[in-house]
Amino acid sequence: MIVVKGPQKVSGSVKVSGAKNSVLPIMCAALLTKEKVELENVPNLNDVKVLINIIKQLGRDVSMNGDRLILHEMEKLNYSNHVPSEASSIRYSLLLLGSLLSTSKSITLPMPGGCNFSDRPIDVHLYGLKQLGANIIEGENHLVANTIGLKGTEITLRFPSVGATENLLIASVLAEGETILRNVAREPEIDDLVKFLNELGAKITYLGPNTMKIEGVPALEKKGVTYKIIPDRIEAATFAVLGALASRDSLTIENFVVEHNLVFLNILQRIGVNFEIISPNSLKVYHSPNLVATSICTEVYPGLPTDIQPILAVLLTQAEGESIIEDSIYPTRFQYAKYLEKMGAHISLFEGGICIQGKTSLEGAEVFSSDLRGGISVLLAGLIAKGETVIKNSYQIFRGYSELSLKLEKIGAEVEEKVEEVGVLAY
Repeated sequence: MIVVKGPQKVSGSVKVSGAKNSVLPIMCAALLTKEKVELENVPNLNDVKVLINIIKQLGRDVSMNGDRLILHEMEKLNYSNHVPSEASSIRYSLLLLGSLLSTSKSITLPMPGGCNFSDRPIDVHLYGLKQLGANIIEGENHLVANTIGLKGTEITLRFPSVGATENLLIASVLAEGETILRNVAREPEIDDLVKFLNELGAKITYLGPNTMKIEGVPALEKKGVTYKIIPDRIEAATFAVLGALASRDSLTIENFVVEHNLVFLNILQRIGVNFEIISPNSLKVYHSPNLVATSICTEVYPGLPTDIQPILAVLLTQAEGESIIEDSIYPTRFQYAKYLEKMGAHISLFEGGICIQGKTSLEGAEVFSSDLRGGISVLLAGLIAKGETVIKNSYQIFRGYSELSLKLEKIGAEVEEKVEEVGVLAY
């Protein structure tokens, strides 16, 4: 758990780490080559550590030094097709379907975990993989999949799912023939995966805004690939909100990629946050006491990311008037709201969204990190609240924020991490 005594003030500069939602699929994609792969700007996250351990148990030698991760060369692609049970704790283990169907032709995979904030179906993944030639049996707690060989085809996703786009990209690279993927997701993390795969020797091109062509290759044989992971746009947004709420004067955010956060910055302007774009990769956010209410709705990229809405909810508790947040991606992703209410926020739920009445003073309380982004929302609230906030199940927060306590300490905020024995973690 985390203990925060507020209110606190921050100042100086903070550097955003590599993107969680980029490095995890890229690690899975790296299994397609037997050659050595070195990744730079890798965040120090629980999910990354879990995936490293899984990859080791599959038979690949992996080492990490600071923010550099190396998947060492193999004599030949020879992985175990039984994924260990700890894969059930992270959502991105699902992408091992694409990797191991391509390399081992079979896989037994525990049902993936991650954040439990909504019903998150995997049917788009399974539909596409079946189209490529996979046979998949869904058990109660696991998936069993095999193929005599994946073959390229044309697939139209019913929804531009990020995970399904990534899984089908990975699966198509070594498939026989040509694959056309339509209605794909286009998040920056997708583009990062495409660039990485092409660096390895894949042949992926865009035929239009939401259509990809993958020409299957027999093997990825490019040697000595080093690839740098893009900065995490959700972490960048988190520190921007912290700067607006709790900076003494201003907070500079390094590795803030403006191009990846245009919709978010537009919303900050509407709310009344004062900021300055210093460069294409850095932002200065000023303390902004005169915030105004607004209405926002999450959408597929380039719309507002669903991961940012819990973070903006904290900001809007400090805005004058009535704000509305709707989530078109995960309409039930508001478990965190009851904990903000416990701290003094005025929030009411309706189908698919919440209504926030501001401006309200927040008070410290004992709360729960229901999921990764819900957890960071109550931590932000604790930093501006009066008194002590205790956040239980804080494991969730560290799944997505690298070196968070150290970064907060560097900019003047103090949080205390404590270990408490619990029976079951809420994955």
